[in-house]
Amino acid sequence: MIYPHIKRAFDLIGSALGLLVLGPLIVATACLVLAFHGAPIIFTQERVTQGGKVFRLKKFRSMRPPHPDRWTSDAARLTIFGRFVRATSLDELPSLWNVLVGDMSLIGPRPLTTDYLSLYTPEQIRRHEVRGGLSGLAQVSGRNALSWDDRFDLDLAYVETMSLRTDLRILFRTFTTVFRRQGVSHPGAATMFSYGGSLRSELVDFQQIAKTRELTQWMARTRAGERVGLCEMVSLGESARMIRFVPNPPNLSFDSAELEVLEREVLRLLLNRARGADADFAFCPVSATAGSADLYFSSGFRPVTEMPSAGTLPHVARFGEDLLCCVLRPEELTSTDLRLAS
Repeated sequence: MIYPHIKRAFDLIGSALGLLVLGPLIVATACLVLAFHGAPIIFTQERVTQGGKVFRLKKFRSMRPPHPDRWTSDAARLTIFGRFVRATSLDELPSLWNVLVGDMSLIGPRPLTTDYLSLYTPEQIRRHEVRGGLSGLAQVSGRNALSWDDRFDLDLAYVETMSLRTDLRILFRTFTTVFRRQGVSHPGAATMFSYGGSLRSELVDFQQIAKTRELTQWMARTRAGERVGLCEMVSLGESARMIRFVPNPPNLSFDSAELEVLEREVLRLLLNRARGADADFAFCPVSATAGSADLYFSSGFRPVTEMPSAGTLPHVARFGEDLLCCVLRPEELTSTDLRLAS
């Protein structure tokens, strides 16, 4: 296929012209970032591109640095000026350098952080068959307003249909999307929720039945509409969630093997939701695991007493030894480190 080679030539010419023509705007934006956010002006973060190659993405900072007492969430860290540079995509201008040196393309699936690698499905990881891009089919089809699963569907559609015509169409739509400031953030979030793993299932549907600031409840049902059980997730602060799964009374239409498969799938979806809420830990009362302890242990849960870092969380310590805990990310890599989407 000859187009990837032609595409690289377009990327070189386009990024070089962009850096040259937009030079004054880049300098002006850099000065404003320095005035509003201080040094450093440029935010860098490891991202993954074609073939699983890791590179450091460059962007203008749009957030204050994290502060344990003042700025802990994205919403608190995002300034008025930061919202403006995100909405207008001015924060992306330094990424033209990544395009120039070959880390990225002007058009392609948006390169994401390294921690997502272990969470992709076999289909989703195919997004790395092409270079990551400044803009892509997902970015002009809803941007951050889309669910992660929908965004990855669009990434795969691009991989399978990449052509000069497709790239030109996306490039044109990128300008209109930025001009209209569409999809800058996900509904209910300052930016975009993290990807915690696919929320799609061929076995189970989650139907939300209640939601408050701290609590969300779902009824898990099979595809045929039969109840599997009640699920809930409770916030325990920025980095932890309490999850519960209360199975429905035994259903004669399920044998024990089918029921175990369904309950395992429900637990997977619950943990993915907790991870997607930027939690580092998921907790579950021991009393809620009665009769299913093996299921929870095989999903990564352990007694809190075996995880000192989790047991010291202020919202959790009062529960003592009555909790199981699942570490949702490597302990050396917390959600705060990964969510510096500045």
